[in-house]
Amino acid sequence: PKSAYYFGPPPPDSAYGTAPVGQIGVHHPREILRVERDYTGGEVSQFAPIYPLELEGRITPTHFLESINAINELLISAHSLRHSLFDNIMGIFSLQVSKLFLRTHFEKEMLRLRDLIDDLNAGLYNPVGLNILWPRNVAFLYVCV
Repeated sequence: PKSAYYFGPPPPDSAYGTAPVGQIGVHHPREILRVERDYTGGEVSQFAPIYPLELEGRITPTHFLESINAINELLISAHSLRHSLFDNIMGIFSLQVSKLFLRTHFEKEMLRLRDLIDDLNAGLYNPVGLNILWPRNVAFLYVCV
C-alpha cells in the first residue's frame, strides 16, 4: 500500500470501514492514511487537525483532534527559540563538549513525542486496527495513520 494525498471519501473498494485484519507490527497495512502538514503556522512543523473520513467508525473526531493537538504542542515546544538559543550558547562555550553529556531540548522533546505516539498507539489506535508511524522518518512532512 502507498500513502496518498487526501482527496475526499475513500473509494468503495478500500479497506476503510472494514474490520481490522492481521496483527499490527507483523503484517503489512492494508491502507495508509496521510495527515498532511499544516503550513499556516509558518516554519514550525505541525499537522493539520482535519478529521479524515477514513477514520469514521474507528475513532471519534474528538480523539483524533486531541491526538494531533498533543503532537503539535510537542513539536512547537521542540522548536522553541529560547531553548535552542540556550543549547547553542552552551555548545559554543563548551566547544561542543556539552553535547556529549547533555541532551538538547529538541532531543528531549523528540523522546517525549516518541513516548506520546507509542502511548496513543497502545491506548487508542492499535485496539481499532490503526497505527501512527514515526513522523521523523519522513522529515515531519506528514503523519501516517
